[in-house]
Amino acid sequence: MQFKLTQFGNPILRQSAHQLTRSEIFSKDTQNIITNMRATLAQKRYGIGLAAPQIGQSLAVALVSLKPTPTRPNAPILHLTLINPMIVKTYGRRSPLWEGCISGPAMFAKVPRYRHLRLRWLDERGCRQEQDFTDLAAHVIQHEVDHLHGILFVDKVKDTTSYVTATEYRKLRRAEQQQNS
Repeated sequence: MQFKLTQFGNPILRQSAHQLTRSEIFSKDTQNIITNMRATLAQKRYGIGLAAPQIGQSLAVALVSLKPTPTRPNAPILHLTLINPMIVKTYGRRSPLWEGCISGPAMFAKVPRYRHLRLRWLDERGCRQEQDFTDLAAHVIQHEVDHLHGILFVDKVKDTTSYVTATEYRKLRRAEQQQNS
């Protein structure tokens, strides 16, 4: 089953999500939500992350599903289920990358985020995980963790002149890819 996405303006996107207990993680409802979040994200051509508030559930659950896309053909493959994620350390300075949101309007902007971080979370089996992430993975993780705290990518944009529509974003990315070839 696919979920309908919650859109910008819905108050749930501005709330802090409920941290799950181990028994809540193992509940049939939570496991079904995770399964259906995966199905929802898999249907999004450009989507590489999804947080439970984006499907109307105020739960501290997020998925990261990095994969090559038309605008990021060299993206690494990474699939994570993050429950109660916490960024425990960031390294270095922030660097801007293009960012959009499948809950938002069809627009993108450059968002400065840390390129290296350490994350602690529980997986869908309730096992504690801790790992360092870099580059695009670190960027997407920060975006999804922000969703769990009621923060949207538009709140993080420093250079408001970087806002572009999805059509212009795709043109810019194609030009960047041709330049780097």
